[in-house]
Amino acid sequence: MDRRFSRLLAAGAAAILMAGVQAASAAEVEWKYYTYFAPNDKPTQLHKAFAEDVAKATNGRLKITVFASGELPYKASDVLRAVATNQVEIGDVALGFVAGDVPELNAFSMPFACTSMEKFYDNAVPAMSGTVEKVMQAKFKTNPVMHWVMPPQQLWLAKPVANIDGLKNLKVRSWNREQAELMRLVGGSGVTITPAEVIPALQRGVVDGAFTAAVPALDWKFYEVTKFGYMMNLTLAHQVAAVNQAALDKLPTDLRATFLAKAREWAPKYRAEMIQADKDARKTLAEKGMTLRDATPEEVAKLREITKPIADEWVSKTGDVGKEMLASAIKACS
Repeated sequence: MDRRFSRLLAAGAAAILMAGVQAASAAEVEWKYYTYFAPNDKPTQLHKAFAEDVAKATNGRLKITVFASGELPYKASDVLRAVATNQVEIGDVALGFVAGDVPELNAFSMPFACTSMEKFYDNAVPAMSGTVEKVMQAKFKTNPVMHWVMPPQQLWLAKPVANIDGLKNLKVRSWNREQAELMRLVGGSGVTITPAEVIPALQRGVVDGAFTAAVPALDWKFYEVTKFGYMMNLTLAHQVAAVNQAALDKLPTDLRATFLAKAREWAPKYRAEMIQADKDARKTLAEKGMTLRDATPEEVAKLREITKPIADEWVSKTGDVGKEMLASAIKACS
């Protein structure tokens, strides 16, 4: 009887010890991070690696779970509001997609305002990050803790075109107003289609092409539905990792400091990864049989002239903040 009682005591002690270990290893804070990119897309992979590094640096006390497109009921245009209302603590916010909420921050969607990823990171972000933070804090109580950028936007077409005139009468998926307006100005039309619908629309011939960067063009297997890449380097897609300010403020001081330090540390990693990913994507798309043709200097000059009214109209509507943002982008990237 004594021996049996001793075994029960030992088992109970082991159970208590195990429960203590599990409690010690449980996350102190759990956050959700939403991105509108698909689970296997390059940006989603980077977000997950960032989240894993934060968990490691905090010894598991801050656990960030990344949710990709389709895993939560949000569209790209919903992300900023989802963060602002703390439905998710962090969101991958494309300023072009949320231009209806923060129009004055959408300077990089203006055609040819900035097409250099290197200059975006080195010059543009330091020049305008303070303005972005001020606007997002005032309007949505969110904190843009990290800026990153998708590679230059290109036009992917089912059939080749010889020049700008070849864009007449074409219907193209455009994910912001500026791209749609460009198509109108060259005699075509822009159609709004969500990322998930792009490939089916190209397969069915609903659209003749689509604007996006080379990286998602590869991720989404554009080589199966398009044959030609018109490499006009139209714009960059300015992204921010936005955090709900109240959630950030609630973090214990040491966790908050570690999280913010990791965000600063990872911005250069996003830069290096996305620049290399753009190069690799272009190479792979060509190897898959696509023809990629750079716009000639004459074509770029013509497109700049054609699209100048887009930026002029935008500045007239966004006031001093928009004017300052655009001037900073152009100066930083010239």
